Amino acid sequence: MSTKDMLGLSKKNDSLLTTVALLLGLVAGIVVQQLTNEGFLVIVYTVILVFGIYYLITIPFADNKSDFIPSQRSFRVVWGSLLTTVGALLLVNVYESIDLWIMVVILLLVITAVILFMFFSKRE
Repeated sequence: MSTKDMLGLSKKNDSLLTTVALLLGLVAGIVVQQLTNEGFLVIVYTVILVFGIYYLITIPFADNKSDFIPSQRSFRVVWGSLLTTVGALLLVNVYESIDLWIMVVILLLVITAVILFMFFSKRE
């Protein structure tokens, strides 16, 4: 029995795990906001970061079967990378002011890395 079969990442289980990720993101965001006494947006940035990490963690358990639309694995690679990067950049920007151009360059580098990853993982 494979790890995927043991985990059983069906739509129902995926919905439950997504709810858990949302609640953990909210808890982490509230804790960070209270510890740092920053604004409300720190909670939103933390939730974005936690969702990105959740998508990245669940990549190995997602379906990779699709002919015409992007597979769940591709979806999680792209959105997990983007959400994690954007959440981390926004949180870092709250505490250390970063120029906008540096944030855009980092985001473009991550997008480029994701495209290269997707290109080389499709080749067989």
